[in-house]
Amino acid sequence: MMALETQTCWDSPEFTIDCVLANGSGQLEADGCVLECLEDGCTLTTPDHLRAGDIVKVQLWLEGEEALIDIRLAQVRRVHKHWIGVDVIQLSSEDRMRLKRFLDAAAAMHLEEPARIDHLLIRA
Repeated sequence: MMALETQTCWDSPEFTIDCVLANGSGQLEADGCVLECLEDGCTLTTPDHLRAGDIVKVQLWLEGEEALIDIRLAQVRRVHKHWIGVDVIQLSSEDRMRLKRFLDAAAAMHLEEPARIDHLLIRA
């Protein structure tokens, strides 16, 4: 007898946030959009479809880089008007190092402390 595989929100989040890093000093801030991904594709939606506790995927683009930072899993911390706060749950070690190098370089240019990688504020 074969075991049935069940797909959960952890395997394939319903929402993806596609965004570009806008500020990497003090706090990670990005500008982007929310996509609702269903079986037949993704459609643009608004942040008010998200709730605290929702699991999302985040595609974070860095200025001057062609490859995105793939945050496979993040949890919505809060939604207020057009701002979405998320906590990073799953990020590959390679992407974590790329993001850390990018933030360290930005902080050095502004003589500030680099932002924490675990929290992201997105304007959508």
